[in-house]
Amino acid sequence: MTTFLFWNIRKKPLLDELVCLCQENDVDILIVAEKPDIPDTEVQLALNKGIDNQYLALYNSTSRLSFFFRYPAESIESVSDEGSIAIRRISPPIGSDILLVALHLSSKLYRSENGQTFQAIRVSQLIQEAERKVGHTRTLVIGDLNMNPFEVGVVGADAFHAVMTQTIARKGSRKVQGKNKPFFYNPMWGRMGDTSVGAPGTYYYRSSDYVTYFWNTFDQVLLRPELLDYFSADENNLKVISKIGDKNLLTNKGIPNSKFSDHLPILVTLKLERINQND
Repeated sequence: MTTFLFWNIRKKPLLDELVCLCQENDVDILIVAEKPDIPDTEVQLALNKGIDNQYLALYNSTSRLSFFFRYPAESIESVSDEGSIAIRRISPPIGSDILLVALHLSSKLYRSENGQTFQAIRVSQLIQEAERKVGHTRTLVIGDLNMNPFEVGVVGADAFHAVMTQTIARKGSRKVQGKNKPFFYNPMWGRMGDTSVGAPGTYYYRSSDYVTYFWNTFDQVLLRPELLDYFSADENNLKVISKIGDKNLLTNKGIPNSKFSDHLPILVTLKLERINQND
């Protein structure tokens, strides 16, 4: 089992919380967005205190996205970096490699819906270029998309083309204007609203506009069909986390507590050891 955890901490000094999150959830790969001005070495020392399997900070070229890997350095390769878009090739000790795409895309405060859509199209192109480079589509996307699962930048065929069911995603692709458009599966549809497991979203925003969703699911996990046999969408393998130890990340009104972050952490687990070269 390989566990990935992503959290946009909004430049808050949440070192104790990050350590507790990693310990509680046995995290293998930690991705932090908007890390404050804390050296990676300090984060490493805190994460590695009292544990045998040490975390490494590798290829952290920008504070927008910081990686901490509990894998040997030779298992990690940087494929692409564009500040808010980072693609890493992960080669676990057992099993074949995967592509890990970490994202922290532009906020609606600074970019229009059309602008977000065009950025998503650019990211999709980068992902497909990386897949061609490594020769497979075992791709996991995780991060702050600053869009909901139902927005054009996420569902659009030239963008992420992320669908809500595995049945559709397993078809691999669909033709649009005569061209094949590959699918992603987006399990975060199942983490929206009161009947979902955990919080009803990952980010809360209330406005006086005519249309406001209140809860948004900006932080998402997307999987290519080739990874679906190694993923289960149950509550243990896909989480929106609202408690760290005895600390509640939500206020008594049930919305994210700005003392920590305006985003909630998300976690996904894959059974990567099941992947072998014959799959």
